[in-house]
Amino acid sequence: MEKQTSLTRKISIGLTIGLIILITAVAFAITSRNDDTPSPRSLEKAGAALDIDKDLSKIVLNVSNMSCSGCIASIKESLKGIEGIQDVLVDIGSGRVEVYYHPALLTDPSRIEKAITADGYPATTLKEVGPDEIRKERDLAASKSQYYIASVGGYDISRADFDLEMKVARQRLQKSSGDEFTNPDAGSLNDSLKAQVASRLINEGVLLGAIDRAGYKLDKEAINAELKAYIRKSGKTEKAFQKSILDTGYNYNYFLKKFETNLLINRYVDEKVLANSNNPSDRQRIFASWFNDSKGLSKVVYYDKNIEQAIKNQSASSSCCATR
Repeated sequence: MEKQTSLTRKISIGLTIGLIILITAVAFAITSRNDDTPSPRSLEKAGAALDIDKDLSKIVLNVSNMSCSGCIASIKESLKGIEGIQDVLVDIGSGRVEVYYHPALLTDPSRIEKAITADGYPATTLKEVGPDEIRKERDLAASKSQYYIASVGGYDISRADFDLEMKVARQRLQKSSGDEFTNPDAGSLNDSLKAQVASRLINEGVLLGAIDRAGYKLDKEAINAELKAYIRKSGKTEKAFQKSILDTGYNYNYFLKKFETNLLINRYVDEKVLANSNNPSDRQRIFASWFNDSKGLSKVVYYDKNIEQAIKNQSASSSCCATR
């Protein structure tokens, strides 16, 4: 157990160090907030349930006061006495609960909202979804999952980007952990790494969505000037710098894309979000508030259910119940 905990810590350290060349301070600050990761749908179990029964309906609720896996268990327990419920999916990060049920057995789905509220978790129904719409959701996720892992407010996260980040992170951990990390494709350690990499890409999507909605852009001249200054600061020639990127496991075109993305994020945050504050504590508070507001406007739809489950598990394990 101690060995596994040690390796889990190494995953966090490895990501912090290994991705530093691609992640600026602002982006990394967001990455470290595991509890901020939203996920509107969860559990492979739901997919299995829908394969068995094609006539399920779903109710989606916004639920308050949730903080950890104990809350999940409590909410599920509150619904046990209601006939017709097939599955209950609880996501702490987004404050969402989705309940799949048989409409022939449960003709009054408002009982679900009342039961959860009565258990101490105020619930409000957001929408009810019929069998046809559920099937469309599943078909869309299945087709898109080949190329994307998720969508954040309409911004699709590339599977190729995720796979590259995972490859580099695994190689770095393999190198630092030696024989201890011999099978990065299995077990909870790989799930933890998967959740951290995906969460970072999702949080990046939240930021890009907010910046795009504001209509903020950088011209190519500004980007090229910053890149040249960055290379000069490294003390390397351009050729040597490109080789150093390749040595980390990334290709240079990917680095250029990430450099532009992080430059855009930092410029926008400095010029628009934090422009009127120089106090570090105030800046942190203002940024956190802006990011949380942006997150609330960015619905996350997962196409890869394994990644969704890994994020959900990490979120639940890193949280603890608040005293009610």
